[in-house]
Amino acid sequence: MRVKRLLNQEWRFKLGKLDEPNKLVKKAASIGGLTAPLVDEAGDIVAVGAGGEHFLKLIAQGNRNKGLEMLAGTQLNAELTSKWDTINLPHDWKSRQPFINDPSLLMSGSKQNGQGYYRKTFEVDRSADDDTQVFLHFMGVMGEASIWLNGIFLGNHYSGYSDFSFDITEIVKYHEEGINVVLVKTDTTVGSEGWWYEGAGIYKDVYLEFLPRIRIDAPETFVETDSIENGQARLKIVVGIMNQSGNDRKKTRLLCTINNHTECFDLRPQKSSSTKITYTQVIDDPDLWSINTPNLYQARFQLLLEDKVIDDFQQTFGVRLISYSSNGFYMNKKRVELRGVCEHQDFGGVGIAVNKDILRYKLLKMKKMGVNAYRSSHHFASLDLLDLCDELGIIVMNENRILESSEWRVAELEQMVKQTRNHPSICFWSLCNEELIGNTVLGERIARKLTSVIRRYTTQSLIVSAELLSPKGIVNEAYMNHFDVNGVNYPEAEVNGNGLVMLKKKYPNLFFLSTENASYFSTRGIYRDNAEKCQTSNFGSSFSRVLPGKRKKGDPGVGGTAHPETVMHFIKNNSFMGGVFLWTFMDYFGEPSPFAWPGISSQFGIVDTVGFEKDYYYYYQSQWTSKPMVHVMPHWNREGLSIDKDGLTEVRVFTNCPEVELFINDQSFGRKLSGEDYTSWYVPYITGQLKAVGYSSNKPVEDLRTTSGKAKSTRVRLCYDGISTALYEVDAIDATGHIVPTANNNVRIKIMDGIFLGSANGNPMDISKFNPEEKRFFSGKLMVIVEKNCQKQPKVVAKITEDVQ
Repeated sequence: MRVKRLLNQEWRFKLGKLDEPNKLVKKAASIGGLTAPLVDEAGDIVAVGAGGEHFLKLIAQGNRNKGLEMLAGTQLNAELTSKWDTINLPHDWKSRQPFINDPSLLMSGSKQNGQGYYRKTFEVDRSADDDTQVFLHFMGVMGEASIWLNGIFLGNHYSGYSDFSFDITEIVKYHEEGINVVLVKTDTTVGSEGWWYEGAGIYKDVYLEFLPRIRIDAPETFVETDSIENGQARLKIVVGIMNQSGNDRKKTRLLCTINNHTECFDLRPQKSSSTKITYTQVIDDPDLWSINTPNLYQARFQLLLEDKVIDDFQQTFGVRLISYSSNGFYMNKKRVELRGVCEHQDFGGVGIAVNKDILRYKLLKMKKMGVNAYRSSHHFASLDLLDLCDELGIIVMNENRILESSEWRVAELEQMVKQTRNHPSICFWSLCNEELIGNTVLGERIARKLTSVIRRYTTQSLIVSAELLSPKGIVNEAYMNHFDVNGVNYPEAEVNGNGLVMLKKKYPNLFFLSTENASYFSTRGIYRDNAEKCQTSNFGSSFSRVLPGKRKKGDPGVGGTAHPETVMHFIKNNSFMGGVFLWTFMDYFGEPSPFAWPGISSQFGIVDTVGFEKDYYYYYQSQWTSKPMVHVMPHWNREGLSIDKDGLTEVRVFTNCPEVELFINDQSFGRKLSGEDYTSWYVPYITGQLKAVGYSSNKPVEDLRTTSGKAKSTRVRLCYDGISTALYEVDAIDATGHIVPTANNNVRIKIMDGIFLGSANGNPMDISKFNPEEKRFFSGKLMVIVEKNCQKQPKVVAKITEDVQ
């Protein structure tokens, strides 16, 4: 039967170059050194038979070790130094390295590239079994990876965005044979795939999997929705069966159970072969998967050999149909406006070592804003992410990393399509993003190859590409015809001119989709531009995304590629574009435009690097949600506000309520009909309480800001409690208990009953070193990420250590 064993705990790690073990050998399993038991570890460096022992001693005059060196070149007498750290996975070794001022690294996060080595010993507490295969899985290693096991070089893996595995059935040591040693080298000096912060190291799970030799072939097993008509869903089920044993098997049966209905098939799987069973099934009154009702089914596939179950495999799937037309995207024959975001995979404090708890935290925050679609930018989505999107009802645009059709890239795409095609959340496959060879003859040939790969393995996703738009609407028609939907990045941007209008006029039968929008600058809690501090105003920055330096209001690209209001108006007026995918939901490290050093993170996010909301989070929420809400900006401390010569400052309110009223110290400054985007007042700055009240069916909702004093203490709040990880928001508090929105004090952190994983504050120029004991507030907040103790809930104590603002 199937058994999975995680290998995430107690790895040894060393940053920096080592004398790398050999990859080629003179004698089998004889590399030795770090790839085998060390001098202080149990087990033999090389397994040597009786004849081998005799020969080793013979050629080296009785000195066995000298014989190994002479005959096999085995590395002997290796040991670990004290410089090797003990770590748990997931792990991003770049996230703990210092920021450096190097223009060549600015876009990728100002972290030095390098090499890191991981080593782990483990035992397999079972005997060798002719009916079982053993696989070593790596779900994600960033940088070129080289892997050794038990003195044998297993291979290299090149992309950090795909998982990989090795069949180690014959290589692994069982039970009394001794310990196993795995060594992994990660190298980011050989090139990168992204122009953003990519991190480094083993940043996802590693596990052993024990599988029966005669088994369900998971990548070849899938369930597709053929049709939904008259209250019935017609499913196509394909089940792969693999026989990796050395024998033909005659008395084998396959049981397939879906929705309490079981089909039975008699099989005769031939040795060393694969086969497929294909059949159809009808489900009456199906529970459809959609963004509002993400219903999931479980298919169960069992293999029986002589009436004994030898494999039991379950596959989650959803029943749904999708299509695209000149009116946009349809799911289950109903039009759905895509309210999407683009997202990289890092998170403040931990880099790319993002586990399922942190992913869920991010997705729930998106859902609360009204998001219903996620573009995995610009790489394959993780399996954890897809599981969560299936569960939460979030449409996914999965994305192939790059427009190349080399053999290994094609094989990687095939693998990723197969292993993800059962996820109902995947409604789009994006072939590429803003490739320079897009819309060329070369690009057309490659697109033809890659789209054929996707279509060969799934009918459940629409194929799209995310293209740069020519202001004159110039495209390669043959290239565009390979896609179900033609993606356009920033169609709403003024710098793209009338390109979309010209395209739509020239190709009226093509379908279009907004694949990337906005790129709007803002810094959480900041209401005035400040280049020295790499800060941009939430009221609208004068810095430009596409033109150098500050610009006057109205210039193209001021504040970003387009303002949020421009994006929303565009999609309302051009519904054929299907919706939006905002760039980005969360700030990410790297791409610090519009600034250079010491800027180290983007400012495109609707939330900061740890998910603390910026003001325009609530603009989108007011546009995309129906539960009555109101949000008032700015904070109400004089410091940091823009106050004109008459003592007036703008107050802006986002709400989905029909009417809104503004109060300062309980004095009304007017009740107004809510604006299409927001409602503004220009009022005198008066210390005290600023309050906005939204009226919906005469049921008021309110939001307020209070002038605060200096930060004197902290308030720690558990903002997300996951299975293995807890996230704690730490707020600056004044002597009267009010939040201090301008605080930047240093904070001492102490954790009890938990393990510190990281902390971050969302400051786009926070170049402080990784420190488990201290972090500075930014705009009055910081986040602490803690690995939970299985026995107790962690406790975070935070104390201000200096009296500054």
